[in-house]
Parts: sequence; structure tokens; C-alpha cells
Amino acid sequence: MKGEDKQLVRFIEGNDKCFIIPLYQRNYDWEIKHCRHLFSDLVKLHEENGKSHFFGSIVTGRANEYNDDYYVIDGQQRITTISLLLIALVNAARHKDIVCHNPINIEMIYNTYIINQYHGNDRKVKLKPIKNDMMSFDAIVYDEPERYVRDSNVTRNYELLYDLVKTCGLSLEDIFDAVKRLVVIDIRLEREDDPQLIFESLNSTGLDLSEADKIRNYLLMSMGSAQQEHCYDRYWNRIEEYTDYNPTMFIRDYLTIRNRTISNIDNLYFEFKTFVEREGLSREEVMAEMTEYARYYHMFNKFKSESTRLNVKFRQLATIGSTVGMTFYMVFLKHAYDNGLTAEEMFEVFDIIEGYWARRIMCGYPANAMNKAFAVLHHDVIRLIREETSRGLHASSYAEVLKFVLLKRQGNGVYPGDSTLSEEFKTRQVYRIPMAYRYFLFERMENCDNAEGKWENIVPHMMEGDYTIEHIMPQTLSSTWRQQLGDEAERIHSQYLHTFANLTLTGYNSSYGNRPFADKKYGYDYKGKHVYGFNDSHFSLSNYMKKVEEWTEKELIERQELLYKRFLALWPMITTSFKPVEKETDRVGFDDEETELTGRYIIAFTYKGERHKVASWKDMLVSLCRLLYAESPSSMRILCNAQLWLHDNSGTDNGRTKFADGCYVYSSCSTKTKMSVIRHIFNKMNLPASDLEFELVPLAEASSSISESND
Repeated sequence: MKGEDKQLVRFIEGNDKCFIIPLYQRNYDWEIKHCRHLFSDLVKLHEENGKSHFFGSIVTGRANEYNDDYYVIDGQQRITTISLLLIALVNAARHKDIVCHNPINIEMIYNTYIINQYHGNDRKVKLKPIKNDMMSFDAIVYDEPERYVRDSNVTRNYELLYDLVKTCGLSLEDIFDAVKRLVVIDIRLEREDDPQLIFESLNSTGLDLSEADKIRNYLLMSMGSAQQEHCYDRYWNRIEEYTDYNPTMFIRDYLTIRNRTISNIDNLYFEFKTFVEREGLSREEVMAEMTEYARYYHMFNKFKSESTRLNVKFRQLATIGSTVGMTFYMVFLKHAYDNGLTAEEMFEVFDIIEGYWARRIMCGYPANAMNKAFAVLHHDVIRLIREETSRGLHASSYAEVLKFVLLKRQGNGVYPGDSTLSEEFKTRQVYRIPMAYRYFLFERMENCDNAEGKWENIVPHMMEGDYTIEHIMPQTLSSTWRQQLGDEAERIHSQYLHTFANLTLTGYNSSYGNRPFADKKYGYDYKGKHVYGFNDSHFSLSNYMKKVEEWTEKELIERQELLYKRFLALWPMITTSFKPVEKETDRVGFDDEETELTGRYIIAFTYKGERHKVASWKDMLVSLCRLLYAESPSSMRILCNAQLWLHDNSGTDNGRTKFADGCYVYSSCSTKTKMSVIRHIFNKMNLPASDLEFELVPLAEASSSISESND
């Protein structure tokens, strides 16, 4: 690798030189503020005559051995922007929008820095952006506005730079002289240099490129130009299209599906690299699989299945606003299409998942606790189906097994039953529910499961404020309301105000205020206009108010029961006829603090996606310590030297078990204490608790004798 300081114009000039932006690079994405900043720097350079300005480094490598074509490995954003500025200078001068003291300079700039007229290729433009940018760039080079791509960053920034050139008051020569004072470090790779390692080093801070950018480069950079173009066109470009050119979150979900552990978004590139190398997959194999998953990602997010009814369900689930279920949605859709499931079978599965969401939202369970549940949900279902088929039994339907798996969830991942739901529905403070969840609940409870032709997506209207949530009993009680509610007005107001019993949808929220119930029901005149009431409402959630003449606790309780029945009709408690062929275990996360572990029989644990069979809790603790020691021996030895739970000697009380030379863990203790030991280790080593799971025999099946021996 060789590097030298050089004027940027000297770097670009050359009769047979071409700069190729490799297909693994991202699209041009400098923002307007970056272009304004650059132009401001150039104006200052003009005013400070004689000074130069460092413009960063540009890393290139030869594209071939027979001409001066170079791949731009780092610096494509800067070189593209300067090229756009030079084109703006030339076109502005040709259109007489800028002063040019010598017309020869127009053609000099055009032929030296923009066009490569002696290059052997049919395309004579010196810079070759990636395909999504090239059409925009070429239309600008040849000054053909009718071919401009209006949604392109290339076009947008060119037009900004043209306007800045036109209005700055400087001549072509003034601006070009400032450009000549931009200095870069020209870094050219030798044949033996590894461009991927250099790329990683240049971008190790993560401030410039997204994790998806780094992954794209990793996948494409090691390929020859022909294979690069093939894989970019067939796979990577499709992935970007399917993900609206923002694939980072999709890649995180894909990696979570493959590893069955939640990937860290800040360390995604290195986790992805580790995954590919561990699995021994070729770059093309990985991209082909990613493209398939991206298709299902797009299908769900854009409601693009062949079934209208299924697309409505996708839209309803999307209203929830959380992406934690995406890992399951993608992998299930792939399974469904691979195995020929009907649209009705797919609908049933997504309907079950919607019920899981709705009940948990109503009961106030956090969405982040479902990350792990969704990451392993499909795997758990398929494992049970395969156990049936391996015994020669007829496989149960996916939906039946899914219900069984969900009903076995405990702690933070539990599927709420009717008794819990009934109590929560009465007291749930709707305004404490996140906004997107509120939209979801009100849309579904308003529309229920109407025929497709009658279904109206009211969520956009709620988001725009056209439809709002109305308190029937107002937030501030007037004397009329106090009189109607009676002696216990304060208690009734406090108990029911923000619950579903007292809320409905309306288009007139700003006018109702704390008016009497009769006004809200029948309407009233306000500033010469008639405000319609509940009797005129087209919302089904307001139908009950059309039947009553007052609003007291009696009506609140009656409506509460009606809405609860509506909720149950939408999302009934699931039951299943499925029974596993072998005694099923509970999967419990170490980060699930609500799960009781004491007295439960452990048969295996999973650490970072790998399952390990064990005979007891003690066996688990020692095995885990061995894994952690293999992962980071120095960290574990430091903990042993601290003599707290972990020790560097066996001690005299026989309460410690050796897990490595000179390393012992205190293991003769209760299950609860063992959890404290693990928590201590994880905290000190900064390990996520979500990396560890236990497989347990259900509590009802664990006898006391087994529990004692298992401790």
C-alpha cells in the first residue's frame, strides 16, 4: 500500500483514467448539509488566497492490469460530490449562469475531469457510480434534464450545487481555483494488500458506514468483478429494494433467525462475519438465502401476499408498531411457502399471534420480553412436529403446535389467560398504553372481523387526528356530571375515567369537552353550527350510548362487559389438542426474573444458541463456567482471584468445584444461590442475560426427591 499527499485535481486527471465505485459500496448519500458545508469551505479558500484544504483520504485499487481503471474502496462520497460540482460549473458556464473569463476553461474542465474521451469503453464518463446512481449521473453529465431521476440524491445534490454556483458571485475560474487547493491522501493498494482488512481498519469507528454497508462490502469485496456484478444484481440490490434501502434491521432479524439469539445491532457486522465463517457458507449462498428472507420481509411489511384477507391481517399486525415479531413472521412465511400451506392456514397462524399480542398489550406485558420468544418460536414448533414424524406419526398442524408452545410460555413471555385478562380489562388505563398499541386495539375493536369489503383502516385517521379517543364521562367533572354520578362521583370518576368502559371514538373530540351526557348523545348547536352526537356516529364503539339516557356506574359496568365480550370474540383464549410424543420441557430465560427455578428439574441449558445437556443444576453451573473460561480465560481468572463465588483454590469445605486449572466455583448451594453466582459472573463480564436459557421439567412433574438430587 502506498500513500502520498496530492492535489485532488491531480488525482482525478488523466486521459485514460476511470474511477469505478464497486458494487459492494453503498449508494451516494451525502446530504444537502454536507454539500453546503463543502461549498462554504471552497468560498473561504477563495477568500483566503493561497491556503490549501485537506479533503481526507481516497483509497483505490487497480481494477485490472491493462489500463488505469481504479476501484474506489474508500472516498466515493467525496469524489462523487466534487464531480457533481465540476459538472455544475461546466453546465452553468455553458448556460451563461456564471461568469467565465476564458471559454477554453469550460472544455478543459469537462474533458480533463468529467469525460474520459480516450477510454476504450463505450461509456466515456470518468466516474462510474453503482447502477442505481449511474443513470442519474450520466443525465447530468450530458445536461439532459428530461432524463433526470427526480428521487435520486445525485440529482438533488447536483441541483443544489448548480444553484450555489449560480448565486455565489464567483466566476468559474474562482471556484475551480479553490477546488485545485483541495488536498487528499492518495492511498493505492498493491496487489498483495487485502482490501477487506484495509476497509475494516478505515471504518473501525463505525461513524461513517452503517452495519449493513460493512456487511455488503464483506460479502462482495472478495469477488471478482463479474461475480460481483452477478451477485449485486441478483441478490444485494433486491435485498435493498425489499427493505426500502435500509437493510440493517432486516439483517439483524435474519441473523437472529439463523443464530436463534438476539443479535446486537451495534456489533452486527462482526457477528455476521462470525456466523458466515462458522457455517462455512459461500458469500453467494448467504446472499441467496438473505434475498429469500427479504422477500418475505417485504411481503409482510408491504402487505403483498396473494390473499387479500392475509394482507389485512399483516396490516393489522403492522399497526402494533413493534418489530420484535419480524423474526417469526419471516421464518414462518418461508416455511409456509416451502411446504405449500394454504392462505387459510397462514391466516390462522397470524391470527393466533395477533391474539398473543393483544392479550399481552391489555395486560401490560412489555414487548421487549417477546424478543427471545419470537426468535425461537418457529424452531420450537418445528422441533415438536419433527418428533412426531420421526415416530411415524401424522404431523399435527402448525397452528395446533404453535398454540401448545405459546401456552407453555412462562414469566415475561406468558400467554395471558382469561382470569388475568378479565381483571386487567377492568382497570387498564388506556392512556398509559403506548400510542401504536392504542391505535391497534381501537381499530380492531371498532372493525372486529367485518367482511373484507366493509373493513376500514381507521388508523391513518387516528394518526392524523381526524378520529380521536373521546372520554364519555369527562376528565373534569361539572356540577351536572357530579349530580348524575351521585354520592360516589369521585370514586367512579377515578375508577373508570381512562378505562375502555368510558372511551369511544369520535370526530368531534375538540367540541365535546365536559358537556352533559345528553349533549354528547344527541348533539348540540355551537357557534351557529350543529355538532353531531353519539346518535349520529358511524362508529360501532358508540352504539351502546345510543341505547341509554344517562351515564352512571351502571352503564359503565354494562358497557365494560360488552366491550370485554367483544375483545374475547376477537381474541379468544386458545386451546389445543396437541400432545407431544415425549414429556415436554419448559424453556426459561435467565433474564426472566418472574420464573421460579427452585425445585425444578433441569435437563439442558442453551448458551449463545448452543444447547448443552446436563444432569443437575450443579452440572449446569460448572459446565457454564467451563464455556465462559474457554471464551475468556483471563476474565474468569480475574474473577477467581477476587475470591467471591469463584476462587483460585479448592478450599477446605468441599463446596467448590474445579472448572479449569486453578479455577473453582462455589457449587454446593441452593438453586437460588447458583443463579446469584451466574448473575455475578455475567455482570462482571458484561454478558447479556438473554444469552442463557434453561430447559426444565414442568413444576407439577418434578417430585421432591428428583428436585433434591437435581440441586
